[in-house]
Amino acid sequence: MRVDWVGRARALAERFAERAPVHDREGSFPFENFAELREAGFYGLTVPQRYGGAEAPLAVYLGVLEELARGDGSTALAFMMHLKTFGQEREAPSYPERWFAHLCEGAVQRGELVNTVATEEGLGSPSGGGVPETVARREGDGWVLEGRKTFTTLAPVLHHFIVLARIEDGRSGDWPRIGNFLVCRGEPGLRIVETWDALGMRATGSHDVVLEGVRLPADRLLNEREAGSPDPRAGAGLAWFALGLCAVTIGVASAARDYAVGFARERTPNGLRPIRELPGVRSKVARMDLLLQRSRALMTDAERAWTGQTSEGMPPIDRVAVAKVETLNASIEAVELAMRVVGGVSLQRSRPLERYFRDVRAPLHNPPLEDRALEQLARRALDGAFEPPRAAE
Repeated sequence: MRVDWVGRARALAERFAERAPVHDREGSFPFENFAELREAGFYGLTVPQRYGGAEAPLAVYLGVLEELARGDGSTALAFMMHLKTFGQEREAPSYPERWFAHLCEGAVQRGELVNTVATEEGLGSPSGGGVPETVARREGDGWVLEGRKTFTTLAPVLHHFIVLARIEDGRSGDWPRIGNFLVCRGEPGLRIVETWDALGMRATGSHDVVLEGVRLPADRLLNEREAGSPDPRAGAGLAWFALGLCAVTIGVASAARDYAVGFARERTPNGLRPIRELPGVRSKVARMDLLLQRSRALMTDAERAWTGQTSEGMPPIDRVAVAKVETLNASIEAVELAMRVVGGVSLQRSRPLERYFRDVRAPLHNPPLEDRALEQLARRALDGAFEPPRAAE
């Protein structure tokens, strides 16, 4: 039987929206949201069918994230980190099959969540090509991990931590080698430090992870490469990550738009006509719809180009970069317009708009960063690798 995953997410999001203000104010993790996601079968949404998952395509994954984000941006963004792991690994396998099977079966059968643990305070985003300070030293027939990671989203509920570390095993080379290691919750030496107290997306549980002498068997090294060389998942990792961010930001901005429209329909200042009749309000609502329609069109175009690996026009990976940059900026503008429609009361903590205002900005700091995305486009254009399509003669 075919499952309407987007409709199922929409139903869950209504309940998530009721809890979101409290979790945002307290900076608490929405455990109950994730319990409901698990009960509804979402943990296996992007897991391959051969391991009992739904193997949802990229388009369904994006629809689910957008609906969840309408209810609670933090829940949607955090859950994205779990779902994209299976989507990108399906497309571009880089882990030993036995460990990928373990992750998949854990998600479907045991309700286990997974995320990559890569960012460090000194390193920043690993997509910039830096070398992590977290180190994996070879000792005997295994590894010992030492280091500290930041922005570990889902930390309160993660079972599997895929830790990026610098490899020290006695081999020499021109460049340091880095690798991803599978660490499980409960391993001696693994510790969560609750540091997450952010401006936006306050309920993602993105705490620090400390690794103090974590001992692992030799086969827990999932993959390795020279620092600065391309990630083995290549464009698949970027597509599932960046387009997921697009869906989340569109969802948050759509919630802001809906709130502003509802407010405008009902708001009638004393002695005046309803504000929905004011030209300034009407133009702002129209502008919001324009921005959201354009954003969805760009996201859908990039998804279809990536899924179909089209050879016409702008390369799929560049369309992904365009979609992320444009969608984020458009969503930020849409939320700001919603606040202008509602007016000064939009700043009140009792209303959701100020939360949307903060949440929609969080992906500014997720890859691809705007400057790097624009450099990617400029490099291709100025090197002559891409010419934009022209009208038929």
